[in-house]
Amino acid sequence: MQLRKLIQTTKTFKLLYVEDDELSRLSVVELLGNFFDDVTVAIDGEDGLNKFKEKNFDIILSDINMPKLNGVDMLHEIRKFDKNVTALFLSAHNDNEYLAEGIRLSVDSFIVKPLSVDSLRLALSKVSEKILLKRENLNYRLDLENKIKEKTKELDTKLHFDELTGLHSRYSFFEDIKNDLMPIVFIIDINKFKLINQIYSIEVGTLVLKEFALLLKDFTSGTRYKVYRLSADEFVIKDNVLYVDTDKYESDMDRFFKKLSEFKVEIDNDFISIEVTVGVSTCQADAFECAKIALEYAKVHKKQSMVYSKEIDKRNEDQDALVWKNKTKSAIEDNRVVAVYQAIVDQNEKAIKYETLMRLKDKKSGALISPIHFLSIATQTGLYNTLSSIIIFEGLGKLAATECSLSFNFNYEDIINKSLLNEIESFFRTSPTLGEKAVFEITESELIEDYADIKDFIGRFRKYGVQFAIDDFGSGFSNFEYILEIDPDYLKIDGSLVKHIDTDEKSFILVNAIVEFSHRLGIKVIAEYVHSAIIFTMLKKLGVDEFQGFYFSEPLEQIG
Repeated sequence: MQLRKLIQTTKTFKLLYVEDDELSRLSVVELLGNFFDDVTVAIDGEDGLNKFKEKNFDIILSDINMPKLNGVDMLHEIRKFDKNVTALFLSAHNDNEYLAEGIRLSVDSFIVKPLSVDSLRLALSKVSEKILLKRENLNYRLDLENKIKEKTKELDTKLHFDELTGLHSRYSFFEDIKNDLMPIVFIIDINKFKLINQIYSIEVGTLVLKEFALLLKDFTSGTRYKVYRLSADEFVIKDNVLYVDTDKYESDMDRFFKKLSEFKVEIDNDFISIEVTVGVSTCQADAFECAKIALEYAKVHKKQSMVYSKEIDKRNEDQDALVWKNKTKSAIEDNRVVAVYQAIVDQNEKAIKYETLMRLKDKKSGALISPIHFLSIATQTGLYNTLSSIIIFEGLGKLAATECSLSFNFNYEDIINKSLLNEIESFFRTSPTLGEKAVFEITESELIEDYADIKDFIGRFRKYGVQFAIDDFGSGFSNFEYILEIDPDYLKIDGSLVKHIDTDEKSFILVNAIVEFSHRLGIKVIAEYVHSAIIFTMLKKLGVDEFQGFYFSEPLEQIG
């Protein structure tokens, strides 16, 4: 490297010069001034080590043999702080014992005393490129670190803040609530927000969200509340308190809804307003889930807002539902779904037919479990069709072996189950005379969508001699026009009317009317839930044809 360029380079370096001999220091410092603007002088190894700790240096130029701490030991300590600092040793001929240790410490150059311009120039030429490269790498690393920090900050901002509204994000909410001892959570859902996107445009919907976010910011300004955007149209206002001030939160909600009533977004001379539903949780351990439950309850019951309480929490019911689903599925797999048969008697108390009913057999005790525990869950979870098919075909299989008729329950889901009906019809084609011993009981339900399905069902199986009954008549969906439409053979009066005819005059009058109406149409009447001699006697006097209930027999696994 040319001398001029070398000096331009070294003038940017910081040098630590360590020498215990005063005369040598004076002459060398003067020489060093030609190459360096920043020279720090130390009078021995110990002084040099202390000065190095106080300041960053590019080069150390040091004598070797010094009192207190020699140059080699000093460099050994310095390397603990900076493994790569450039080191030049000034050595006399009698310093040979230190040279090997100096080499082990990666000394960049050994300069023989006395220091001359040429020896200094030669040594500096060797190390300057290394120092410049080190600086370049350091600058690159610092630049990279800064970029990483900026990117990390950018990502952190995106993670903790919603880009569209500037509110705190969903991630931020769940991070914050972890540390809250007594959180107050308001989940705010914009009702039918999708309609705004569909009717106006997504751009207009975006504007509405931004304006609503500003409303929330304004509403919470100057309070402890923190506002988050959870999803497209769902927001959260959260507080963390030491005690719950119910009056305060009720007042704040009133203030919020008043502010919302004034909210309008102007679009092309049109004004868009919004309605929201709010779910509130006050200091529950799982505050967010509780607020969600309150929100869903408010939506279902058409309320503007709802505060969580145990009374509206159906999670235990959901857990029970899961238990019964698993129990039912297990019973199906283990063949523990069984049919039981309850006698239907005439006025002389003689069993003339049996109703086929469903039970699950407990895996451990063998006890029979009533459908009241599992049937609704089975319907909701897709297990009902399997259960119904098992019971129907178990009963059909007994028709040939009994002199009595058997009745079978069919709800609307059974009636529209083409696969089930095809299998039943295949059974009757194989055994055509057995149809005359079967009664199909159709359960009245609000779920019936098309009575044509019912009439087709009846017509399909009447040709095999099957008779039909309307089950649970009077349970709440009774329709006399329905009776005329499907022309049943039997009408079964629901137990809710029968069981109170001895104490409830209205029930008595209604049962009497049903019997008279049915008989005029040539329909036989069966009364369910006959549980006492008094009820039985009253029903006989009213002209009921057949009777069923625990007064005569409970459901049994065997017929007769």
